[in-house]
Amino acid sequence: MTRRVSAIILAIVAALTAAGFSALVAAGSQVSGWSGLAAKRPERLTLVYVGAGDCAPCRIWRREQAPLLKSPSFARLVYREVKSPSVLDLVADEYWPDDLRGQLAPNVGVPLWFVIADGAIVSQAHGASQWETTILPKLRSLLR
Repeated sequence: MTRRVSAIILAIVAALTAAGFSALVAAGSQVSGWSGLAAKRPERLTLVYVGAGDCAPCRIWRREQAPLLKSPSFARLVYREVKSPSVLDLVADEYWPDDLRGQLAPNVGVPLWFVIADGAIVSQAHGASQWETTILPKLRSLLR
């Protein structure tokens, strides 16, 4: 048995043992070059950005990174914003669309992003560095 096959089998066994079938799918998609059980491409993909007018990292992200979402590679992506004038007002219902109310967990910072695939949150991260390390790679993988 090759080392590559052994690595795949170990990932599958570990995933099944730890958390069942959903973890198996995730493990399969994480093994480089192996797509045997990779998750299917979502029909609907949405990115929700949460920020505030008085948040410096939020302003920088909107100025430098948000324009990337207008490129052809993100054409299938639905982009939505929840933005309040102040970080202190982020929890106020008036800034949240009805279908997104209640999504903000206590003690979560901004900027914050939710990646929603076919109606389910598949990734959530906050903090300026998380855009490039977590959210952007997740979006790219789902848009393939």
